[in-house]
Amino acid sequence: MHTIDRFKRPSVRAKDARAKGPLKIVHDSGQVYTETESSPAAKVTNGPAWLHESPFLLMGWEEGSPFGASPLRYLAMRTLVTDQRNLSIPLFANVPWHIARDIWDYLGRCHKQTLHMWKIFATVYPIQFREIEQYRSMKIEEPRISMREYLGLTKSKSLSWRVVLTLGSSYARIPELVGISEIKNLVALDIATPPKQGASPESDIQMTALTDRIVRTWSEMAQTKDAFSQLRVLIIRNQTDLSKMALHFLKSFPSLQFVVALECPGIASAFSDGGLYDGWMVAEVMQSPPGTLYELYKSNCKAAGIEDSTPVLEFQIGKMSPKPRGRANRPKPHCAVYQRTDDAPRRMDPEPSTRKRKDVGASDSQRGQAHPRKSKAVMKDRTKDIGDVLSGFF
Repeated sequence: MHTIDRFKRPSVRAKDARAKGPLKIVHDSGQVYTETESSPAAKVTNGPAWLHESPFLLMGWEEGSPFGASPLRYLAMRTLVTDQRNLSIPLFANVPWHIARDIWDYLGRCHKQTLHMWKIFATVYPIQFREIEQYRSMKIEEPRISMREYLGLTKSKSLSWRVVLTLGSSYARIPELVGISEIKNLVALDIATPPKQGASPESDIQMTALTDRIVRTWSEMAQTKDAFSQLRVLIIRNQTDLSKMALHFLKSFPSLQFVVALECPGIASAFSDGGLYDGWMVAEVMQSPPGTLYELYKSNCKAAGIEDSTPVLEFQIGKMSPKPRGRANRPKPHCAVYQRTDDAPRRMDPEPSTRKRKDVGASDSQRGQAHPRKSKAVMKDRTKDIGDVLSGFF
């Protein structure tokens, strides 16, 4: 029985892009093949996608066969996923779904269905892939890079998947919080800051805290850049710096239906007399949010009669604070669910109770001009891709 050596990983010192070996033959089957060593592209050698998952196939995984040499189809598939760092959306553009399905199933057997591959398949095969994989979860409780880099992993300009995003107790700066508005496929957001009595005064970590200024910036981006156009559910925890003005700013989010506020006294003060406030009403008061963020999003879609089978990525950055154990003298936490009372978003002044600020850098005609719709991305022609390579084996 002849076996074929596994493709060796390139040495760190080797700078040549490719080293091609001579033709080899399997005498039992007559199959001819070559072995090629290739270095991954420099820009993908390292990156946030591979800090918590490995792109490499396990050494010796399903190498050889008890019935003789493995078919070339199987060898090509195994070689393809040996190192996932060079795999990208354009490379799969011409790969038929029945071949891609075999590759995905093989990755499942290898326990290598990484987030990187999940996003590729969700983008290239939007109809077929959602029938087998509608949900993906990834929790990073010990972040190792900036939040901006982690947020980049969740984005899909083509809206090939939805994002349910939870930001834990820390690891965020103000520019990164503002940058959440760049996630066009964001459908649900949970931002948690630990209670002040539970935070360590000696900690150098900047806590994830929202302010009216940040929410106002979000509101302006929602009006001018179509930010948060998909967001339906927002949970905010222990955001003591927010005032009732935050609800006013959130009115410009076109799809936002529910805001769940846990220990946010500034927002709760807007309903001290009951009734409505700026298009919002208190739907329910409880001690903790009703279920997980993903459950709230799905139940909201169901209640609205929205049937969306687009895959959903549930992504968490940082640890969530554990629920405090109750004491007899400890006040019960205040959690309220605020529901929108109208469906149409309004283009609002930044602050209704103050004078209008002077417009800077924009005329009336420029402000009234509709934003042109971006043209749909079209895949460029390529001379050769993975589809061309694999087609020779099938």
